[in-house]
Amino acid sequence: MDVRAYLDRIGYHGDTAPTLENLRAMHRAHFYHVPFENLDISRRVPIVVDEDVNFDKIVRRRRGGFCLELTGTFARALRALGYRVDVIGARVLLDGRLSEPMSHMTLVVQLDEPWIADVGFGGRIAEPLRMAERGEQPIEGRRYVVANDGDHWFVTCSEAGTPPLSYVFTLQPRAFDEFTPVCGWLQTSPDSRFTQGDVVSLATPAGRRTLTRDQFITIEGERRTERALTGDAEFVDILHDAFGIVL
Repeated sequence: MDVRAYLDRIGYHGDTAPTLENLRAMHRAHFYHVPFENLDISRRVPIVVDEDVNFDKIVRRRRGGFCLELTGTFARALRALGYRVDVIGARVLLDGRLSEPMSHMTLVVQLDEPWIADVGFGGRIAEPLRMAERGEQPIEGRRYVVANDGDHWFVTCSEAGTPPLSYVFTLQPRAFDEFTPVCGWLQTSPDSRFTQGDVVSLATPAGRRTLTRDQFITIEGERRTERALTGDAEFVDILHDAFGIVL
């Protein structure tokens, strides 16, 4: 991996030694610079769990992606920089039901103690989360809770203007190729939330921008604005101006 190119893509130009301070800074840079998006699915462009393909899309073509692409690329960059990283398969809690096994990818970074790093959960997690902390972890106006029930760990993310989101995982490390079957399911199954239409989302210091085929939503603190789109040309313009994406 060309780590320098990746760091330039996420807008990070600081120290890269494997410390918690640097991990936090790189995680936060990704959070504000790389959108979560599923645009390839409706255009029938296959999404794969592959280092070169994901790097080309995110770094060279300055796109975003979903969790397997974003978090996988972040994991590879961290490992190249000397961090000890476990890749973990998780399940998202949606409408009271758990998603397919391993349909979400998260990371456990081993420093003096383990930390959860996750740049692909809908662009919701701003910084690494302390696994040993049982109270609320507030970060830049957002709130996170890590809970444990025996072998199972739970992460819940809350931010203004959107409902809380949660996922569950065990600490079994996974190889990247173990996510290949579920990657196919995520982009083809009618039961996958990613096949329900285009969505692009990116955090801002004040809130979030989210674009679908029908509307552009901006959240600034407690203020939520929804703007109906007039057609494809407006969608393309907002995609470029608000997210830096050109298809």
